[in-house]
Amino acid sequence: MTRPSRHAAGRSPRRTAEAPSRGTAPTVPTAPTAPTAPAAPTAPAEAAERAARLDRLSVVIVVPAVLALAAGLWDLGGPPPWRDEAATVSAVGRTLPQLAHLLWSVDAVHGLYYALMHMVAGLSGTAEVALRIPSVVAGALAAAGTGAIGRALGAPRAGLYGGVLLALMPIFSRYVQEARPYALTAAAAVGVTLLFLRVLRSPTSAVLAAYAAALTVLAYLNLFALLVVGAHGIALILSRGPLLQWACAATPALAAVAPLAWLGSRQSAQVGWIPRPAADDVGRLAVQLFGDLGGATGPGVAPPTWALAFFGLAYAAVVGVRRARAARRMEEPAPEHAPEPGEEHTPEPAAGRADGPGARAETPGHERAGTPAALVRLTLPWLLVPALVLLAASWTVHPVYVFRYVFCCVPAAALLAGAGLAALPPGLAAAVLTAWLGLSVPGQLATRGPDGRQDDPRPVMALLAAEAQPGDGVLFVPAKVRKYETVYPSVFGRLRDVALARSPEQDGSFPGREVGARVLAARLDGLRTLWVVGHTGKNVLPARRRALVTRTFAPAGRWTFRGLFVDRYVLRHAHRSNGAGVGK
Repeated sequence: MTRPSRHAAGRSPRRTAEAPSRGTAPTVPTAPTAPTAPAAPTAPAEAAERAARLDRLSVVIVVPAVLALAAGLWDLGGPPPWRDEAATVSAVGRTLPQLAHLLWSVDAVHGLYYALMHMVAGLSGTAEVALRIPSVVAGALAAAGTGAIGRALGAPRAGLYGGVLLALMPIFSRYVQEARPYALTAAAAVGVTLLFLRVLRSPTSAVLAAYAAALTVLAYLNLFALLVVGAHGIALILSRGPLLQWACAATPALAAVAPLAWLGSRQSAQVGWIPRPAADDVGRLAVQLFGDLGGATGPGVAPPTWALAFFGLAYAAVVGVRRARAARRMEEPAPEHAPEPGEEHTPEPAAGRADGPGARAETPGHERAGTPAALVRLTLPWLLVPALVLLAASWTVHPVYVFRYVFCCVPAAALLAGAGLAALPPGLAAAVLTAWLGLSVPGQLATRGPDGRQDDPRPVMALLAAEAQPGDGVLFVPAKVRKYETVYPSVFGRLRDVALARSPEQDGSFPGREVGARVLAARLDGLRTLWVVGHTGKNVLPARRRALVTRTFAPAGRWTFRGLFVDRYVLRHAHRSNGAGVGK
């Protein structure tokens, strides 16, 4: 048996020196080495530690969610309940059979949302704040999911910044603070995209089924949002992902949506009001996708989200060029070198597939070098495809483009901008984010002000409550303005709706059905005062009705508000010249 050497049993290792000749020199004992101090962390190591800390504490999810929740709850009752929210109140205040009648007749595409809000109204009533709460919760989920997408791509800083930007965008707050399905649609689009990343990484049967179900829910919240599936298809092709498995998941979802698409096509009159997009609509779209209100309200100060997004794209392009050059160098023949005896040969990892949308970085510290291209491949189609398809259809087939139909693409813009911030050093990124927040404040205030929506019914109701007498008549121009009766029953309950033949609930519609000229003339007899309430875009009575009204009544005042007007008519023999006036 060989006796163990003193070196093997000693406290410290010995250094060995290798002779330059082919032979091996005897081992030369050396003095014990002193313990070395730990090396200072390198910049990549510090970045890895920061990213790991973000990942471990779930900051990328929690912080955006909390900010979105706080921004959504801030002055939630401030924005006026505009005409579309009045439609929500009208729909959810009906019985289930009446709601089914409405969906079958005119508004099937919002059926899932109305069904959900019907349950909410049953629990908390139809007050505007109560009906807006689900949108606020959905906004928090969308912001959290945006951060989760960044983390799933191995880019937690980009996800964190993107989630924060989304949570505090003025355009995001605009739709989070209203009782309509668009915030829920954005949250669903984010959730579907997270599942899409799972499909790329591990297309198991359970994941594919979940993706198909989520796509179906997304489409039933907003039929046009299903265009996100086209964006996913492009991202899949760019990343050379599992195309067959993805198609097997998307096809059942498309089949499940077919009945809704068929019924919606029968109700195309609901979008008959949409104009053909003009050149300025395209420019406004570019601004709104990156978070500004698009000049629809407020001072029109756009936070520079678009600049951050373009910087993120430029950074991704630079990284992509560097990676391509590195890949070409790896493909070049290596210099002739025979490994020494005992020398291990470690192959380099293959490049080219590790940065697809479904791939995560090896470690969180690889974020700056490995993920921008993956993020761009995912978010750029998501940002552009739905809007471009709707614009093309509006110019060639039938106008269907409205910004709120592509609101579900705003998280993609936030992620691109987040990637731009993540490319900066942390201190500079914090400074840029602070400046962005300052520029977004005017838009946040504007969307909560009286001009934050297309129309403001509150001063109209205040006028009628103060001036109208019980038993006065009321006419609506056009008839769909009647939706406000369900929002303000205490105001309109005192007045006589002289043109109503069948109520909206009985008719399965929002405006109801109105009487003809002969019946209207009979109902006008006996009235002393008639109030006409309408949209400012259609601020005159139809010719036949105007003839009926002016034959008996004289104008006694006009008040114009944001999106709405009120005309007052009094009996001619009771009219006094000093009673006429015009208000603002």
